[in-house]
Amino acid sequence: MVNKPKKQGTTFETLQVNLINKYNIHHKARRLAEGGNNDEGDVEFFRVDYILPNERWVMEAKNRQALNLHQTIAKAKRKAGKYPVVVAWKKLKKQKGQQRRSADGEPVVYCMDEKTFFSLLEGRRYYDV
Repeated sequence: MVNKPKKQGTTFETLQVNLINKYNIHHKARRLAEGGNNDEGDVEFFRVDYILPNERWVMEAKNRQALNLHQTIAKAKRKAGKYPVVVAWKKLKKQKGQQRRSADGEPVVYCMDEKTFFSLLEGRRYYDV
């Protein structure tokens, strides 16, 4: 039987794939293979617009209470290589009087580094900044 944190992580990754696919009808997001030297991240998707078609992105999906966001983004960037990275973080916390953990603030936040953010604002490819 798969351990509980692993199952929760897989479920969160699949949710992210489904959400991206809901908004991006041109390319299908997909979960990436885990582990080894070829581990680029958790999810692959393509940014699609008329100015910058087919820009590949990699997502790291984290479903945990505590996370060092700066280190997580740095590690995700190393794994993804030349591709822009976004970290999806679902922070759950045990609430008083509740059996299950629930969202602590926003249900999910999406985070990126400065270069990625400004490439989006400028309408440029990540690789061109």
